[in-house]
Amino acid sequence: GVLRGLPAIVWFGFQSWVGAGAINSCMNILFGVSNLPVVYAFFTLLQVALAIKGFEGIKWLENISCVFIIAILIYMLYVVNTQFASEIGDVFSGIKGTWGMPFWAATTSFLGIYSTMIINASDYSRNATDDIKPVKAASIYTIAILPVTLFMGLIGLLVTAATGNSDPVVVFSTTMGSKFLTIVTLLFIAFAQVTTNVLNNIVPPAYVLMESFKMKWTHATVLVGILSACVMPWKLVTDESAAGLNFFTQFYSAFLGPIFAVMAVDYFILRKKKLDINDMYDKQGCFKGINWAAVIAIIFGSLCSLLVMQLSWYVSLIPTGVAYYLLMKMMPASKPFCKGTIFEK
Repeated sequence: GVLRGLPAIVWFGFQSWVGAGAINSCMNILFGVSNLPVVYAFFTLLQVALAIKGFEGIKWLENISCVFIIAILIYMLYVVNTQFASEIGDVFSGIKGTWGMPFWAATTSFLGIYSTMIINASDYSRNATDDIKPVKAASIYTIAILPVTLFMGLIGLLVTAATGNSDPVVVFSTTMGSKFLTIVTLLFIAFAQVTTNVLNNIVPPAYVLMESFKMKWTHATVLVGILSACVMPWKLVTDESAAGLNFFTQFYSAFLGPIFAVMAVDYFILRKKKLDINDMYDKQGCFKGINWAAVIAIIFGSLCSLLVMQLSWYVSLIPTGVAYYLLMKMMPASKPFCKGTIFEK
């Protein structure tokens, strides 16, 4: 939970600064007023206030926003493809693709970002009703993540190729050709940060704080907002920080990959997809304490992945999975945690 919560706080601050920048650009266009630090402070407070409403409020925010976001993404893709058609053609005509290290390093960064949501699926699924079966749940996750991810990735690629600038706020505030469309697009960028942050970057660390320090939901969400400002997102968005932010993503992937590997081996191989939820959540039951087989396997997998940082996610999976399997089988301290597994005696 801690390894997942820390990156979420960093991304909350980063995306809040991006959204505040979009709102600040709108204010500058409409009223000639610009004060990004103040806008950022109010924008962060707004997101925390929305999260305080709880998961039911978050659900309705996401339901309403999804249609608007998809529609604007389609329009943004259309504008970029028509307005920068010649520039895009010139750039991509001379590119020679490679399936080497740059490609796999890029996918490692991608997995590092999205693995945070994979690992924290339980933060959302705990609110699902009984009729949400595995196939339906997987379909919901796919529909929720895949289209938007592809749209945003493609738009980012095309915009960067055409203008040489990867900052969407700067690009769309200067190239739309219409004040109305510019404002709509910038508001969309801000709105997209809200929907992402409230669900993906506030909920997980807030749950961690609640579990670790017995905090109330309200206090936990406020603390997440404060901590997100402490990471100084205004430093993270600079060109000088781009390499460091990419390194940070690859670094925490070195830990999230092993966690994912332990979860996958435990669920699919050792427990054959059958869990006793009552046992798992009984703090005085058979799973009381720490499963050192899992902890040691995660540490071992993380050390392996740090050897090839650019491929940290991929490098960690097999060593972690094998280590966890063998430790669960042979380590005496892991016997209490073998209940329900193929090693139960």
